[in-house]
Amino acid sequence: MSSTSLRSGLPRIDTPDWFERAGEVIQSIGTQFFHRELIKLLEASIRSDAVWIIRYSGEALPDVVYTYNVPAEAEKVYVEQCAGVDPFSMRWRRTRDSGVFTLQTLPDDSVEYLVYKKIFLQAAGMEDELGVFFPVTAHNCFAFFLEREKGHFTKAEVERARLMFPALESFHRAHLGWLFNELRHTNTPEVTGLINRPTLIRDRTRQQVYANDGWNEVIARHPEIAADVEALSSGAAGQADYEDFVLKAELLGADFPLAPGGRMYVIERHASAYGEERFESLSHVFRIFTPRERDILDLVMQGRNSAEISDRLGIGVGTVKNCKMRIYRKAEVETERALVAKFMPLYEPQAPGRGSAVPKNWAVAQIVPVDLAPESAGR
Repeated sequence: MSSTSLRSGLPRIDTPDWFERAGEVIQSIGTQFFHRELIKLLEASIRSDAVWIIRYSGEALPDVVYTYNVPAEAEKVYVEQCAGVDPFSMRWRRTRDSGVFTLQTLPDDSVEYLVYKKIFLQAAGMEDELGVFFPVTAHNCFAFFLEREKGHFTKAEVERARLMFPALESFHRAHLGWLFNELRHTNTPEVTGLINRPTLIRDRTRQQVYANDGWNEVIARHPEIAADVEALSSGAAGQADYEDFVLKAELLGADFPLAPGGRMYVIERHASAYGEERFESLSHVFRIFTPRERDILDLVMQGRNSAEISDRLGIGVGTVKNCKMRIYRKAEVETERALVAKFMPLYEPQAPGRGSAVPKNWAVAQIVPVDLAPESAGR
């Protein structure tokens, strides 16, 4: 994986080429290439090994918009197993703050954070992430991520990103303004990608100025929503819950181009049952084992024997064996082979990455039970 410091076309911030790249961002405003050009401007200042653009949206799972230098398997692991425990996503849902954040500023002892580190970061082969979050629009938030394979982003690099943020945010606002203004005349493809849920926009006099096909279809099936729209027509924000979805209202700013001071209504599905069930499966691993037991389980899944684990952790072989017995008991298995079979769905995605977690002398097809194979979904 080549870092952006070695990639061509990514000028340093102190050269005329950097400002030329900023000009290219301006030229891309209103096009489908805008976010790719914008993240290149960020990369021009801060070295990274891979990049992601993700759209966060209310109760829905994160939506991967674009990646560069990201293995397909790592993206799959994120979508299928870790999108629901993404600590950046969880923080954004709580605060809805824009700005610059790193993974190192988010750590805690929660099960979600442990799952994210153990499963996603290992599958991606990355050690740190830097995220740039743009202001919320239509209950969406676009976030850029730079990933670093080795080492952490320094304070100086974080400050550099924060120094750039006002410019990046201004470009982003200009792009969204252009897109939403286009809704007066047509459903611009780039906007329909942003507003990918049933959406209604009304001006400050409560007159409809935009409704997409998704909104009209839902209203036709659930005419009772109209009454809740009126009930949510005052106040800064609010929501109405239904059995299968939730209606959310957002007060638009005075600078919103399509309906200044108006209100936006968005219908979202509740979080998928699949995501909840999958998280319960993942989090169970970290709830039943102690930190020492987790470390030993990790090494067992890497195919290490008791002597190698003893040497790696600096503890006695007898201690390792006793700890293994406790792991077997908690996992409700009797042998190491059965232990590996039971927890392979958590570790198998790492096999194509840096350092397979699958013991080389075991055939995966022989030890993964059919009923434990990972289900398919999408990152």
